[in-house]
This record gives sequence, C-alpha cells and structure tokens, in this order.
Amino acid sequence: MKERNSFKKLGQYKAYLREINNFDQLYIIQQGGRGVTRKQVIERLESAIAKDAEGVYKANESIWLNMKIGSYKKLEDLAKTKKLSTSTKYSSFQESIKVTF
Repeated sequence: MKERNSFKKLGQYKAYLREINNFDQLYIIQQGGRGVTRKQVIERLESAIAKDAEGVYKANESIWLNMKIGSYKKLEDLAKTKKLSTSTKYSSFQESIKVTF
C-alpha cells in the first residue's frame, strides 16, 4: 500500500476502535521508508479522520469521550484544525502511531 493512501479508507481503523477501551491498547505500526516520518503518518490519519469523523467517532464513542471529545463534530473540527495531532491533550491518540524503518 502506498504511504499516501494508507489511511484512505478507515474501515480497518474503525474495526480496531470497536475492540479497544482506550488508545493505550492500540498500536498502529507503519513502515517508514522513503523519508516518511511518524508526524506525517499521524497527519495522514488525522486528515482521513476529518473526512469520516462521524464514522470514526461512532466506532467507539467512549474512547473519544475519555479525551473530552463529546461529539463527532468536535472530532472533525480537531482533525481539520490539526489539533488532534498537535495538542498534548490528545497525546494518547498520537502515541498509538508507531513508525518502523
């Protein structure tokens, strides 16, 4: 799968969300290569979430509520404004992404 398309469809991501209680239980391991950084992977996931915030939110509402994200609209806004990937309030989301080389 090409890096730029790795989060184009979030079906697998939503399936993982349905099975966990918090982000400490989720690790997304993305192979780096070609200069791909962890930050870029997080930003790509965040961009994909912005496009399907309702589906991602509804996959496991309690995970988002634990981070004080009370609606899919708020999740969408956080993803669109890049706060999900940059604010320390959402570090558990950010830390679920691992990049290997």
